[in-house]
Amino acid sequence: MDTCSYCGAPFPRTRKTRKYCTNRCKTNACLDKKPRLRAAEVEALHEILRTEFHSVEALREQLRAILAPHLPPIPLIDGRAAVPRLD
Repeated sequence: MDTCSYCGAPFPRTRKTRKYCTNRCKTNACLDKKPRLRAAEVEALHEILRTEFHSVEALREQLRAILAPHLPPIPLIDGRAAVPRLD
């Protein structure tokens, strides 16, 4: 017996079912990993492709605002993206 990695239900482990108890759990786990874009986000991306940008940083900030609005804005120093130093 093993435990499903998606729903936590116990199931008999076989060669086909190594991590998930059913194909539905396997599909749901895959969909959770790769979220899909909404139609409004795709339209916004197409609009960005049609516009001209003065810098790559401005383009990155627009893409971040569309694809990851929950993340903070990219910090800019003198109009360029601030890259943290590791020293």
